[in-house]
Amino acid sequence: MVLDQDTLASAIAWRRRDRQLPTWRGVQCQQFPADLWRYGELCFQLEPPFVVEVGSGHGGTALFLADVLALIGNGHVVAVDVNPVPVTHPRVIPLVGDSLSTAVLDQVAGVAGARRGLVLLDGDHDPVQVAQELDRYAPLADYLVVEDTIMAWLPEYGGSGPLDALHDWLPDHPEFTADPDPIPGPTQHPGGWLRRRP
Repeated sequence: MVLDQDTLASAIAWRRRDRQLPTWRGVQCQQFPADLWRYGELCFQLEPPFVVEVGSGHGGTALFLADVLALIGNGHVVAVDVNPVPVTHPRVIPLVGDSLSTAVLDQVAGVAGARRGLVLLDGDHDPVQVAQELDRYAPLADYLVVEDTIMAWLPEYGGSGPLDALHDWLPDHPEFTADPDPIPGPTQHPGGWLRRRP
């Protein structure tokens, strides 16, 4: 994957300034502002019956998405994390556990039913884990975001991470096509924005 060097440099600079990540209603979001903006726009475009967020961290992104879904009047955020998600909202369904555990997968499937929604993969960034999450969560997605693909360009991660899993997985899944990265602003997920083909 080839990125514009100025865009990539901007994204790397943002990534290294964790203290300046945005907050939503006082809760830290582990997303770039451009990525949050894109998530909000996707929710208005897709009107998803649910958003699955694998890896919720501080909970700011889940809270943001829940507020967006409340504005739309549709959907819930299924916030999956190995630690309790420290936010409460009537549209947030917190699930504590490993994203690949049978218990968590069964609960997510129960919320999804026969529907598809927006799926964000931001859990453990080990390529093996991400590949398994892609296999299990992509069937639930009309739109899928493999987060933190920027790790491929960050030497401190050894050039490994979610992008490796995505490169191996995507050729075997023609039902998804890559969307352009969000503009304006840098993204933490270059090449990770995937739309299900009609």
